[in-house]
Amino acid sequence: MQTPAHFSVRLLIYWISGILLSNYYVPSISILLIAFCSWLLSTYYDSVCLEEILLSCSIAVLSAHLTLTFHSKKEIPVGEPLIISIESFEGNTSEYMRYQAQWRGGDFKVYSKEPIDNAYYLIKELPKKGFNDQLVLFVNRHKLADWLKLTETAIHFPIRWVALLRNSASKRWEEMRFSPILVGFYRALLLGDRSLLAPEIKIGFQQLGLAHILAISGMYFGLCYLLFNGISLLLPFNLRRGFRVILSISYAVVTGLGVSVIRALIFILLCELGIALKRPINRWQLLLSTLLICLMIQPYWIYNVGFQLSFTAVLGIFVGLYFLDFFELPQLLKKPIQLVTISLSAQLAVSPILAFYFEELSLLALPLSIIASPILPIVMIIGGVGIFLPIGSITNHLLTSLLERLTHVTPRQIEICLNLAEVISLYLILSLLVYLAHQALHKWREKEH
Repeated sequence: MQTPAHFSVRLLIYWISGILLSNYYVPSISILLIAFCSWLLSTYYDSVCLEEILLSCSIAVLSAHLTLTFHSKKEIPVGEPLIISIESFEGNTSEYMRYQAQWRGGDFKVYSKEPIDNAYYLIKELPKKGFNDQLVLFVNRHKLADWLKLTETAIHFPIRWVALLRNSASKRWEEMRFSPILVGFYRALLLGDRSLLAPEIKIGFQQLGLAHILAISGMYFGLCYLLFNGISLLLPFNLRRGFRVILSISYAVVTGLGVSVIRALIFILLCELGIALKRPINRWQLLLSTLLICLMIQPYWIYNVGFQLSFTAVLGIFVGLYFLDFFELPQLLKKPIQLVTISLSAQLAVSPILAFYFEELSLLALPLSIIASPILPIVMIIGGVGIFLPIGSITNHLLTSLLERLTHVTPRQIEICLNLAEVISLYLILSLLVYLAHQALHKWREKEH
């Protein structure tokens, strides 16, 4: 009998197939109806194989149809004013620096020979030959000096409100005697805004393979959720869940609703829904459901580097923790081994993607990530408490010195250029190794019992 987990995996594969199909084929509503009716007719026969094939075709066609109907990529208007948002730095190519950007019609890439701050920009007039059909804008063909960096007063209300909150937090940190370097670091770490981040800090973290620390990740969002959960214990029982949900959504909005934040928010909301309905919570089901909901919200996120890294890292962590559960660990060593396993699993899972997009891997990323895992929650707490209490004079020198020392660490990088076929092959090999390890551990456990 097919389990819910198996069906969820199949459903996800069919849905993703439809998103990929939408790039090459435009399904009409008649094709959708034919596929659905064919599946209904197949249920009257005993052929499970036929039913599975027709069901997969129906879901794939539906996914492609909805993708093209509601989420079709819009063309950037040539010769018109345009407001764009530089979201994140994605790495270097041989000639350019690559950035992830957004406009009202969706995501696109920006290639620039000059560093660009994460902020909103007004481009008075786009050139007719400044980008290609894949929504890639080359700044060298439209000078960066011609871009107008917008302040919060020039932006519509929701963004202005978020900007004001971020600026208020920055002023509080300054009043609490945090250094400018530390203010920029905390603004990136806790608020998702890297516009004030010192260039040497940004470059240093990128070279060391620690750029993910400077982005609001699902892990940080999860830590904040645990904090919200702790605060909610002060309220009456019937108000706690609503309080946690409202704070989580508000924090997600303040951080800019990045892909990893949306993933973590949906994950948390599904957890809260499961608790409210008194249903058992399965981490695999939650991950699959979150991924499906994200792709329903915006199918083209599947091409987003941050989206790919976020889900792949979480999948790697879940696999690592799954294998760790096979062993009975001493209580004293349990937490340290879990931290090492999480860092190792996440780094191993995302390495092929990093090599594909950035053509290099940092040899120091794994050991530094293991060291940073227990330290970062403390650093985050200091930053959060520092908004309300004058602890900057105590921690400022130590944290500032630590950041400056990290920028002077000599990076150890290896250049790896992988094509798409090689990346897929690596993940197939990893999947095979996971399967073989799974079978071996199950046989070992059976022998033990």
